[in-house]
Amino acid sequence: MRRKIAIILIVITLFYIVAGALLFLNIQLLESPDILVEIEVSEINSEKAVLHTVIYIENPNSFDLIAKNFNLVITTQDDYEVANIFIEGGRISSNENKSFVEDVSIAFNGYSPERLISRVSGEVGANILFIEKTIPLKIGVVTSIKNILDELSVPTINIVTNIQEITTDNIIISAEITAYNPNSVDIYLKDILTEIKTDAGEKVGGLDVSNAVLKGKEYTEIDASGWLLFKALNANKLIINMNGIAGANIAGFEKNLPVNINAAVNIPDLEDILLPKENPTVLSIKVDGKITLGGYLNNVTLVINNTFKVDLALRKTSVKLLIESQGENKLLGEAVIEEEIIVEAGKTKFVNCQINIPLPKILSAVFSADWLLISVSADLTIRGINPAVYLEINGYQDIHFFK
Repeated sequence: MRRKIAIILIVITLFYIVAGALLFLNIQLLESPDILVEIEVSEINSEKAVLHTVIYIENPNSFDLIAKNFNLVITTQDDYEVANIFIEGGRISSNENKSFVEDVSIAFNGYSPERLISRVSGEVGANILFIEKTIPLKIGVVTSIKNILDELSVPTINIVTNIQEITTDNIIISAEITAYNPNSVDIYLKDILTEIKTDAGEKVGGLDVSNAVLKGKEYTEIDASGWLLFKALNANKLIINMNGIAGANIAGFEKNLPVNINAAVNIPDLEDILLPKENPTVLSIKVDGKITLGGYLNNVTLVINNTFKVDLALRKTSVKLLIESQGENKLLGEAVIEEEIIVEAGKTKFVNCQINIPLPKILSAVFSADWLLISVSADLTIRGINPAVYLEINGYQDIHFFK
């Protein structure tokens, strides 16, 4: 009996020796796993950048592997360490693969982020029964975000100007600037200089634009004030050229973008300038009509009250006398003032003209007329510019004294 037990123990011992030898030989012939490290920028804004890190490990061996002690160190190209992260490993089954994923938030704190150097260290090994074998890993990965920096877009600008005041020399304007930042990072506008030019390239104004912070993917309203020369009203188109610096804050790194933006701007409406409701230019008519041997003579006086701080001009001024009968008008006479009428700033000017209507003409129409209509029309403008506002004023006079 004892002999049988001894034989069995010897067989078991030989089995374990052979199995252990085979396992030892198998582990010693451990085939290195295929390892792929992928690092990409998944998010970037003014406060941080997020690196999506994936370590792919494929196990080609017939036994399980253990991945452990992973350490990820990320530095900038000038050796500033932006991250030092431990990544938990795990078991990788035989002839299978496994991914170890980590999202790493980093900030550059003023260091250039164009090239990020990532170093991954760790161990991969096997542990079967009492036998263990490990392989140290050291992998380097270079991630370039230069393309992200180069693809930063200059904000889009829309400008609407409004008239604030007319002075002796120019037009004081305000501007409502709407800026859209298409980037995910904030943009700082600073040291912005603007010129307002005509489509022919002549400078006719400027704007003072305050510094501003444009939040990523948002619209921002910016206030500005400026001026326009009167001759700007002669232009077919006005263009604002903006030059300055747009500073992008990229996860703690400042990058300056040169700003050179051309934006079309609305030309102020002359009617809004010259005919504002709160401060109208006063044009009134005085008519003194009397019957003479030569006909019905009308002495007409135009009273032009210039309330502005700039000289005004009336062109193509016409005074007409008409009779109104049953809603229809019939022209009796007209006086046209060919020369330009200049009214100095803050002054009142009187302009006289005469219209004589032969007696037979007025008598033939007056008995069927309801009213005598006096109509004055002119092109009103600022002295020295071409555009003008059409102005017409009508007045009625009772002529029933003929009946």
